[in-house]
Amino acid sequence: MKKLLSFLFLINTIFFYSQNLKFEEVVKVDSTTIKDELFNRARAWAQENYNTKNNFVTTEDKNSGEISGTGVIDYRTDKKYRGHSCVEGPIKYFFSIFVKDGRYKYIFNSFDHKGSAGNLCRAGNFGIISSNKDAPSIGKGITYDIALDDVKEKIALKIKALSSSLEKGMNKKYEGSNDW
Repeated sequence: MKKLLSFLFLINTIFFYSQNLKFEEVVKVDSTTIKDELFNRARAWAQENYNTKNNFVTTEDKNSGEISGTGVIDYRTDKKYRGHSCVEGPIKYFFSIFVKDGRYKYIFNSFDHKGSAGNLCRAGNFGIISSNKDAPSIGKGITYDIALDDVKEKIALKIKALSSSLEKGMNKKYEGSNDW
């Protein structure tokens, strides 16, 4: 019984305290826009925004209506907190776009932060960013809470810009659909 209670406590702790940071939304578009047209729009948007060495599409499945891939946010801060140069570095993440007739859904998640070594400090890695408020201890000489808040703020700004760009792309008629 004691082992069962310990196991349940562990599962409860993992579930409630380490939920990964995630941005997700279902967006309705013109109800007459069919799935294939939305898929083509999403694919065009993804090719425009995820066509580099570090940002790329991994899945394009027209039947299921899914486009997904990997992106990287180059985290740089304009704030000068203790240890800021140790925390600057790439934040890798995954994205998915799902389409159905008249709507699409996007998900940006699994933000994995890797800091870089700075002057007199080791790399300050947060790893997978969770949605909880407590900052993990990542190295000596770093102001953890300020650093984590800044990382989350930069992620939110990037995702806001991407979702806004995606919305514009999903409301713009796919060029291949034009009758010329």
